[in-house]
Amino acid sequence: MKQDTAVMDGLGVRWAVGPGIEVTVEETGPGQSSPPVLVLAGAPFVLTLVPPQDQETWPACAAFLRQLRDHAEELAALLEARAGRRDGAQG
Repeated sequence: MKQDTAVMDGLGVRWAVGPGIEVTVEETGPGQSSPPVLVLAGAPFVLTLVPPQDQETWPACAAFLRQLRDHAEELAALLEARAGRRDGAQG
């Protein structure tokens, strides 16, 4: 798959991570009831993770975001380890 592309496959969207991707947290308003959002941006696509409007579900959303963080860390470690093995095999 070409880098920096998104594909809709009927089950969801798959976005290939490429160079120039930025991850930010952005505020949606001034008050406590206006939740911040997580934004992944890279030309030509933007993915925004938006908390539910019901504040009572925000703790569950926070738990999901921590799972996302943990699994992203796991994926990053696997990618680094496998890239290191590949580089070591070539050298």
